[in-house]
Amino acid sequence: MKEVKTLYIDFDGVIINTIETIVSLYNEDFQYYKGFKTVNWWEVNTWDFEECSCASKKYINSYFNTPRFFNKASLLEGAWDVLNQMKDDFHLVIVSMGYRPNLVGKKLWIEKNLPFADFIGVNMKKYPDKKHIDMSDGIFIDDSSKNLATSNAKYKVLFGDVYPWNEDWEGKRCFNWTDLEKYLMRGDYVKT
Repeated sequence: MKEVKTLYIDFDGVIINTIETIVSLYNEDFQYYKGFKTVNWWEVNTWDFEECSCASKKYINSYFNTPRFFNKASLLEGAWDVLNQMKDDFHLVIVSMGYRPNLVGKKLWIEKNLPFADFIGVNMKKYPDKKHIDMSDGIFIDDSSKNLATSNAKYKVLFGDVYPWNEDWEGKRCFNWTDLEKYLMRGDYVKT
């Protein structure tokens, strides 16, 4: 276990329920529009939120850059407890992609809600993934198989349910924070 010093953790879809947050904003903003139907977050299965049919892709993407997004964002069940517990055994680094306003919002949200974790923001104008971040000393936890595949992390864990953006992952998957806690506490990553 000593060889693994750092947990590199994605933000959207791993620490917070991004889909629930976006859908909540959409339902609030478009409820009076013609053709509107309430969208439940667990019914969303597309990267671009195509289920939110009253809004354009550009409109949906704008949510990520607003204070409203971060005011509504909440931790996934179990995330805070596990991260708080793991901070004594690992250096916690949240690595997330976004455009500048989104990265500023994430930094502030993390400082307020997870002050024991560091943050590395990856600007999507410059980088298509997270491969330029040296993660060779740790475990990388992400919900995107693309980010995991291009990373040099010693160990890689796909987090969450099966979606089109991660269904091709053949490595380790933890469906929730309870699974992830067991995986980390038992040191299962050393055995894989």
